[in-house]
Amino acid sequence: MDSTDQKLMSELQEELKLERRPFLRIAKNLGLTEEEVLSRIDNLLKQGLIRRLGLAVKPEKLGHTTNVMIAWNVPEEKMEEVGAALAGFSEISHCYERDTPPDWKHRLFTMIHARSEEQLQNIIQQVKDRFDIDDYRLFRSLRELKKASLKIFPEAEK
Repeated sequence: MDSTDQKLMSELQEELKLERRPFLRIAKNLGLTEEEVLSRIDNLLKQGLIRRLGLAVKPEKLGHTTNVMIAWNVPEEKMEEVGAALAGFSEISHCYERDTPPDWKHRLFTMIHARSEEQLQNIIQQVKDRFDIDDYRLFRSLRELKKASLKIFPEAEK
């Protein structure tokens, strides 16, 4: 990876502005063409230095005021089926199986975003009814202490 790629990755770590051609702005900042920036991003993806470019939505800005993590006790033989199904729910942004301590049996974690407590309870009931799961733990945030992405190249010259 050369210094230009480091500068590009530094640019990509920041929030992209809502504009028609965000990579053109980055190209101008780096003294490159838009095509060069896109080519470099493609190469970084192929090398595995970047996994993906993605959109991060703030659920509360979309009216989702009830956001909770739920850990479900799903039998091992149903984990793939239930996990895939829950990942398909539009209200679920994260769904993953975790290794847990031996005394903790809730290994399937979901992050549910609902517009109200009533909608949250309806989603939970759908999961319980569809998969016959009654054993779960619900975790609510009391307050947000930090929400920031890791900066790999915070000091890269721009």
